[in-house]
Amino acid sequence: MTKNNTWWKNGLAFECQLCGNCCAGPAEGYVWVTNEEMEAMATQLGLTVKEFKKQYCRRVGFRYSLLEKQPGKDCIFLPDPEGAQRGCEVYAHRPRQCRTWPFWPENLKSPEHWRHAAESCPGIDKGQWYSAEQIEAAAENGLETVQTRPIVQAAVEWLAANKKNIKALAAVEQVYRDIDEQLAATNPWCKNCGRCCDFVRYDHRLYATTLEILYLLKGLATLGETELDENEGVCPYQQQNKGCIIRPYRTAGCRIFFCQSLDPDYQHKLTEQALARLRELHQQFGAAYYYADLLEWLKLLR
Repeated sequence: MTKNNTWWKNGLAFECQLCGNCCAGPAEGYVWVTNEEMEAMATQLGLTVKEFKKQYCRRVGFRYSLLEKQPGKDCIFLPDPEGAQRGCEVYAHRPRQCRTWPFWPENLKSPEHWRHAAESCPGIDKGQWYSAEQIEAAAENGLETVQTRPIVQAAVEWLAANKKNIKALAAVEQVYRDIDEQLAATNPWCKNCGRCCDFVRYDHRLYATTLEILYLLKGLATLGETELDENEGVCPYQQQNKGCIIRPYRTAGCRIFFCQSLDPDYQHKLTEQALARLRELHQQFGAAYYYADLLEWLKLLR
């Protein structure tokens, strides 16, 4: 697959959230099962293979597929909704088709196909980091057959190796310039009071991607041994009587957020546009796409 699908050659992240969305309707589908898989599931349920086929399978031509509940088209082994998690009732012995999700050919066709799958799968771009070789192995034999590392680790390792990646830094800077130009056209105003930097009191969270942290690190390098005000839940770079001391290097979220003078819908639209561009840059530069709370990032970097 690598030869024809170079867009994911630098890796992708996934960790199942047990939401059950990939097993749910409303569209009809097929979960193909082999004799060996039916035998394993039957054993787990304390049934003979014949009993298992009768209760849980349908024959389609020369093959068997798991039944779907009616009328919703959910997989027969997907529990009815009771909360955020809907784990498979035969998860330990689920078919290969299920074990290889989301690394299916249709999801790996392009970044757009991958993002489309992510719309219904909250595990995509989270959790564990898969290299291109691991993606191919997982797509062939299932996720359990490969050893991965947490996406957090992959992101931090990438940052350590790319602190002086001039091209990546320039690309992020261009995204920021475009954001600032778009905002300038709306003429928003800010009192620079710093309330939104007190994340706990303001009930506000600031998220940043791996590449944004790379650019932030460039700014931090210019500060030297600056003593910071360390207050729980407050951005440490918002200093009393000084304002933001890394303002030129602030993240897209900082640049776009205006508490009073800018329409929230416009801010949301601009944020989504910026994140889409940043995601493409992560793929271009092989950076693990980790999107996390700024304070969480700062703990990791310490």
